Amino acid sequence: MIVLIDIKEKKQYEDLPHEKIYHNSLTSLSEIRQFAYTEFKNIFFVDDDIVSVEKLYETNNQNLTAREIFDLIQEAAYTAKELGAKLFGFNNDASPTHYNQHKPFMLNGYINGCAFGLFEDKNLFFHKDTTACESHWINLLNAYYNRYCFIDKRFHFRQQSNSTFLLKGGQSGKRTIDTEKQDTLFLRKMFGNSIQLKKMQNKTLQLHEYQRVLNLKI
Repeated sequence: MIVLIDIKEKKQYEDLPHEKIYHNSLTSLSEIRQFAYTEFKNIFFVDDDIVSVEKLYETNNQNLTAREIFDLIQEAAYTAKELGAKLFGFNNDASPTHYNQHKPFMLNGYINGCAFGLFEDKNLFFHKDTTACESHWINLLNAYYNRYCFIDKRFHFRQQSNSTFLLKGGQSGKRTIDTEKQDTLFLRKMFGNSIQLKKMQNKTLQLHEYQRVLNLKI
């Protein structure tokens, strides 16, 4: 594992045992992801607010160990590569009751930006004009050029509760209702009706009026 750190925060992470690389105070998440993608070409992104990785097909002993998580990522990467998929990831829905045992794998759908893999592709990049919609952007861009991805629906990377908007650090200080509006309008401009405003689904309400979902007809 390699940890990507703002050069201004170097001293705070000196004792971290993992390999570290630094970026020169890039301000947007899209720029940070592009920096990492350019640096490594083939990469699996994991945000720092992930608290567990869980099996959705079992009710007991759901949480994976660190070794199991590493192996899971490697196996998903191998499968995606064999399929020729450039984008891969896991189930976006944390609820085991929503898991469909008849569809453990899928080749289309939304992959959450908190944990996803990307292989080198000349057509794929993160757009600098986005604030906090880079996951939707890369899903849509991949669908446009490559038509499919690989999703292992059996597992879910769980983020810390309310980390997207309420925790300090990261994107929290940059993400506002206005930036969410601009991001949604930008995606609609680029991809049309493939991006839609989110409505209540599976008893999950909107966090704000500009929250978005994919509508990929492929």
